[in-house]
Amino acid sequence: MSIRVHEIQLQSEQHFGGKLPPQFLGYFLAELPIVVQQTISMALRNRSSLKGRRPQWLERAGDIRFTDHGGNGTSVLYFEAPTLDEGARELYQQGELWPSRPDGEDTGFDLLGDVLSDVAANNADSDHFDPTLLKRLMRFRRVFSGPFREIDITSRRYDANHSSRFTPATLQTVQTFLGYTPAAKRVRIVGTLDMIRVSTQTFGVRLDTGEEVRGIMPDGSIDEVKSLLNQRVLILGQAVYRASGRLLRIDADSVTSGAGEPSLWSRVPKASTTMIDTSKLHKPQGPRSGMAAIIGKWPGDETDEQIQEALEKLS
Repeated sequence: MSIRVHEIQLQSEQHFGGKLPPQFLGYFLAELPIVVQQTISMALRNRSSLKGRRPQWLERAGDIRFTDHGGNGTSVLYFEAPTLDEGARELYQQGELWPSRPDGEDTGFDLLGDVLSDVAANNADSDHFDPTLLKRLMRFRRVFSGPFREIDITSRRYDANHSSRFTPATLQTVQTFLGYTPAAKRVRIVGTLDMIRVSTQTFGVRLDTGEEVRGIMPDGSIDEVKSLLNQRVLILGQAVYRASGRLLRIDADSVTSGAGEPSLWSRVPKASTTMIDTSKLHKPQGPRSGMAAIIGKWPGDETDEQIQEALEKLS
């Protein structure tokens, strides 16, 4: 298997001389393999996580290994990761009419770099992440709650002069994206099934408007709909949206014949609510706000009649 070595620098104001604090290093080492695997899943099947057992190609492609550490001022960690065309060999051996897969020479660290770059560029319309992956990134808050202030990741496409950077500011943008992402909603879609990928359980549907909608089949059901390829189908499922409010994909519950279904359902489903940054709705409570402003203020010795009289005056 083709293996590449990657360097990750943990920046801090303190110099540990290779003797790293185990608690915050442990947080980082616990989260990194999961987010790399979710990033690979997002790139190859347009969804960062699925219920059920992970496919073997995803296990292999996301099998990163911590090999060494060093550094005097900056703490440096070394990881090995397989290239995508080796780890997910069965996917890359299949032909594509319209190339959509990442370069096979990439590893999961290159794809994680794409995610971090889009977040840094405030690209709310990115194809590189979904709400689940964004929530996973937020778990790195624990890493930054200690001495580390910046994480620089180098890979084939993100070298030492142009590394992918992860900072507390990254998490602020991630939180904003999550606040603006519309909630998933139940939808009914009609169109022509013009693409199926058995290996990734993904599909594409061409709407009557000419637009293309991508989606994920229910687990294990894609073999059952092969006979519907190039035919009109009816899809029931959930629409998942980007932080920009545009449709990202359809998580299908069922795909059946759509013969006779009207064009009313052959359109891109719009988000059902106006986007609000919910992160701004959470306000910290102080000694004179929230519950603290109420507790202890009501004397508690009033009669029922006095309370009723006070309420009537307020109404």
